[in-house]
Amino acid sequence: MQGKGAQARYATLPAREMTSVQVAHLRSRFELAERSVVAERAVVLTNAALAAWEAEHGPRRLQPGQMLWEVGGKRIVLPLYDAAWVRRLAEGVSVEAVRTHIEIERVNALLEVDPRRTVEDLWRLLDQRRLPLARGRKEAGFLPPEPLGEDALRAVPRRPEGTVNVPKPVAERVVGELVSGYGCRPAQAEAMVAAVAEIRAWCCPAEDELEPGQLVWLCRSTRRTRGLDPRAMVPAVLTLITPQEAEAPLRTRTDLKALKIRQIERITAEAWRQDAVLTTLDLEWLLGIPPTMIRELLEAYQAEFGIVLPTAGTVLDMGRTLTHKALVVELALGGLSTREISRRIYHTPEAVDAYLRVFDRAVMLRYFGVPASAMPRITGHSPGLLKEHLELIEKHLPTREAMASYLGQRGVKVEELGSGP
Repeated sequence: MQGKGAQARYATLPAREMTSVQVAHLRSRFELAERSVVAERAVVLTNAALAAWEAEHGPRRLQPGQMLWEVGGKRIVLPLYDAAWVRRLAEGVSVEAVRTHIEIERVNALLEVDPRRTVEDLWRLLDQRRLPLARGRKEAGFLPPEPLGEDALRAVPRRPEGTVNVPKPVAERVVGELVSGYGCRPAQAEAMVAAVAEIRAWCCPAEDELEPGQLVWLCRSTRRTRGLDPRAMVPAVLTLITPQEAEAPLRTRTDLKALKIRQIERITAEAWRQDAVLTTLDLEWLLGIPPTMIRELLEAYQAEFGIVLPTAGTVLDMGRTLTHKALVVELALGGLSTREISRRIYHTPEAVDAYLRVFDRAVMLRYFGVPASAMPRITGHSPGLLKEHLELIEKHLPTREAMASYLGQRGVKVEELGSGP
């Protein structure tokens, strides 16, 4: 039995469900009520009608959280997320039970194409921590020899397709139900069906749009929003595992860590290139490893390469992670340009400049002897953030001469205290 704290960590997981994104967009576009029955029914009816049509006429689409894989030349769909089961978390069903039920669906999909396969084949592919792994040598390294090059990624943002060609029988059926059953005007009903179909095509790629080992995941947009607005969720194509990784030896926990850091490096960068970021919860659910291992891998990667991989905690300040701000200053003091820093920490040049402006203000205030206790009121920044910058000043610019030199390089002229106009 899991404690309430463990269960609470998964409270936001249902936000990865496509229907909540569709309903939120409908409410906004058509100025509907917060709990709009019309929006909810339009989504349910349109999705069901399109799924039935595509089952007969194609194309086969993958829902968010379904991974494409190939077995014996046949392509299969392996679910990592099932909206119906994930919703059961709110009813008190344990996380492990939900994971097990989704795993059963994967097993059935695998056995359907090859009855000789076992659940261990799926562990080797998606849940490697459950394999019997040796401890491995302490000194064995798990980091890649060099960071992933940007040229190695082919990810581009998915965009809503605009006007989607909804099959006429689907449109007529759903529009008729919305008009007769929910009092919609025909034109409004047609527009709502088109909007639902557009978002569905955006979130659910056709099979031929993906490579084996890829899935679409609903991620947080890099656009900052208040709270967890479903409209801020965007679909990103992620390469969870490659055929080469699936065949590589996996005998020790060091091998496991080496695989997981490659996966984290790749999928966080892919999400970033698609205007999205992954949370620790996303990484935990997709990779099947605990948050402690995720932190260990991210910290080791940063320490080795000086690169902060783009997660929600570093890009959106959703967690207590402040290291990226400190790293910006460290890299700038090391001579890197704004553009070089932005590429290294997966932030925009504007965000890098914003961090450096805060540091510049802290340096000026320290240069003129302003007490640390007064700085939050003067700058509007939190004491914790300023404390971090003051520690960097103490480390890198310990004298007034060093501070003056730094500010001069930043184009700021300072005058000695007490000097006249």
